[in-house]
Amino acid sequence: MIMCYLVSMLNVRPLSLLFLLAAPLAWGDIYKHVDDKGNITFTNSPMKGATRVIVESPSPRSTAKAKNGSKAQAASPSPANFPKVSSGAQKERDTNRRRILEEELAAEKRLLENQKKELSEAETNRSAEEKANPKKFLERISRLREGLVLHEKNISALQAELSRIR
Repeated sequence: MIMCYLVSMLNVRPLSLLFLLAAPLAWGDIYKHVDDKGNITFTNSPMKGATRVIVESPSPRSTAKAKNGSKAQAASPSPANFPKVSSGAQKERDTNRRRILEEELAAEKRLLENQKKELSEAETNRSAEEKANPKKFLERISRLREGLVLHEKNISALQAELSRIR
């Protein structure tokens, strides 16, 4: 009776309304199974040797906070046995990350300069084969330009990543 009223009021098909009403009830358990080869399988149906993974449904409070514009917090706190990192260890990791990114940036800049030199030399010096076949010359120049663009993209990506951690 209520269903018929809702269908007529909302002008929706009964099947779609049924799905909408049943959506909150679709939450189920997740099971993790590791076979003898070490392959991990996650499933929603229990199987022999599988362990149930505790998954909590999202709390209404966290979704309400997210809608209000404030930062949403995790639905559940970290487990007690979750590994913790000290602030000193995290600073050391961040310093190492910054150093690695700076080294990569310097290497990419060197590669870019080498690519520019190679391209300018290639544009001025054509081999006898390339003079006879201009298509080969254009293909070589095209490959060198693609390499140049790749190094430029790598440099901009590394600079963007470095700007995020400073």
